[in-house]
Amino acid sequence: MTDAVFDLSSARRILVVKLDEAGDFVLATPFLRGLRASAPRARIVLAVRPAVADLAETCPHVDAVVAPHPKPGGGIDLRGVTPGGAAAFAEAFHAGFDLTLVPRYDFDRHGATALAANSRARAVVGFSETVTPWKASGNAGFDRAYTHRLTPPPGRHEVEQNLALLRFAGGEPDGDGVELHLTAEERAAARLLADAVGGRIIAVAPGAAAARREYPPERLAAVVAVVAIALGARVAVLGTELERAAAERIAVALPGRVTDLTGRTGLRLAAAVIERTAGLIAMDSGPAHLGAAVGVPVAVFSCHPEGGDTNHFHAPERFRPWCAQALVLRPAAALAPCPPESCMAAEAHCIASIPPELAAAQILALFGGSGDASP
Repeated sequence: MTDAVFDLSSARRILVVKLDEAGDFVLATPFLRGLRASAPRARIVLAVRPAVADLAETCPHVDAVVAPHPKPGGGIDLRGVTPGGAAAFAEAFHAGFDLTLVPRYDFDRHGATALAANSRARAVVGFSETVTPWKASGNAGFDRAYTHRLTPPPGRHEVEQNLALLRFAGGEPDGDGVELHLTAEERAAARLLADAVGGRIIAVAPGAAAARREYPPERLAAVVAVVAIALGARVAVLGTELERAAAERIAVALPGRVTDLTGRTGLRLAAAVIERTAGLIAMDSGPAHLGAAVGVPVAVFSCHPEGGDTNHFHAPERFRPWCAQALVLRPAAALAPCPPESCMAAEAHCIASIPPELAAAQILALFGGSGDASP
């Protein structure tokens, strides 16, 4: 590329700072794969949040993974996630990174820019603070941390934005499919869990990072019951212990057909369980992207209304599951007093207006193989 800011083929030491959520990591896997293909001789160190270490440690496209932990009294401790990860970071830091990349399009809330600015790399590449209004406000002045900044067109999917950053840095994509790398042990454990559930299974992940993004439990239970009965399926509910109440609601709607796995699996084991199901019903949250990565049909409830801002942090145009069989269920319009751009309520609000009967019919069509929403 004549307009690339760096010659990746000559890079020896690269730092990738990816300090955000599990779903964001999954959406960055095409970026990491393309980076490895574009810089085959480089030693690539990946920094992730501790909550995402479970997913990152088996990534074959990087040489080492570290996770920043706060130090008592200030500062951070970059602990190794992979064997020798901390030592690999220290070695590359002292020798000098050739390049630091921050594939974080939107608001940086976890210190990625600060880590990149202190990486001592010759080139620090990321997205400009101007790409969204909330980033311009919350990350004002962050552009000074970068030697090169990209301001791509708004409203594109995160996979596409990350690959645009890869091209900007001198690389070329190696396909755009998301991926996860599960171990044989995890798949064996998932098989045992699935065998305990028995028969055909659909997975349900009722949780999200914000209450406004969660379809009300009583409505979700009604939808799941219709889908499970129509498919002759049993249900496995996944998530943290915070989703246990939602699991209980679903169990009441489907007596004897629900297995509550909330709080019992890490991210990769959850992905391995999802891989063994006929499909996943989820919110706009990490599990939806796990489902896309393991290749099952994924139905997502979104709080973002039809006609909403396509560059908003709730927008399916940016964050829908990146897979061939994906369905996004969303409100027909924002409900007052939310602005037309997106739901901004503290609790489930706009999302609650999605009709359960319509949702169940569309999910059944998807799980029956007739739904197709290719990227």
